[in-house]
Amino acid sequence: MEALLKEMMLHNALANVFEQLGTPRFWRSLVMALRQVAPLDNALAVRMWPDAAPVVLEECTFGGPVQADSPVFHYCQGMYLLDPFYQLVKEGASQGLYQLEQIAPDMFRSSEYYLSYFSKEVGQDELQFILPLGDGSYLSLSLGILSRFDHLAIGRLQTVACWVFAAMKKHWQSSQVKGLSAVPSPQIEDQIGQALAHFGGAKLSEREAEIARLTLQGYSSKAVAQQLAISPETVKTHKRKLYTKLGISSHTDLFSQFISELTEEQKKQAL
Repeated sequence: MEALLKEMMLHNALANVFEQLGTPRFWRSLVMALRQVAPLDNALAVRMWPDAAPVVLEECTFGGPVQADSPVFHYCQGMYLLDPFYQLVKEGASQGLYQLEQIAPDMFRSSEYYLSYFSKEVGQDELQFILPLGDGSYLSLSLGILSRFDHLAIGRLQTVACWVFAAMKKHWQSSQVKGLSAVPSPQIEDQIGQALAHFGGAKLSEREAEIARLTLQGYSSKAVAQQLAISPETVKTHKRKLYTKLGISSHTDLFSQFISELTEEQKKQAL
């Protein structure tokens, strides 16, 4: 009887998804349907571009402490630059349900981005439905959880991915017809999007800045070496030099300096 009740709740939630296609309530109805499939504590629907800040379509929170300010503001103002899923989009992601463990750098959970932001705002784990729209942009539906998604939850979400993507496509087509599609801000694209690319400014060499960016994203020295086709010892030498040039002594300091430069970019944008 309990199993039958759960199935009934899912079918009712699916009916609501169909009813909300092409309306502003679509994303929330889709998230509520997915909560019948697997546990989740928060969700975020965004439209993403490889070289622009994401545009938020819906934000849902079901677990964790009540926050006075939405963390999504900080995400769109620059934190997205360190997001593994954003990096995946920059590389040209294909349609799929992606798991954090599959795409994150090897030391992501030890990175300051994870410790200071991700773990507090998203949780310990994240899955994303990513859908290319064919115009260079993507739809992303992020599902976060305070603990970890177990194999059963992941399997259930993979099973329903076919209708999730079908619903996302149909909704977007209907939204475009109705004129509801969000567009990016060129100003954000031109200024904030350059914060990571230009991190370190004139203080660092091109190679040092590249290593700093990869370190901020959560790559270990060994993984950075593989990315750049150099030895781990060379990476460590560059790290010592860039730390000295920036006047810092740790990954935490590196993250703090990135946030400081990001804040300066935001101030310039506001002028």
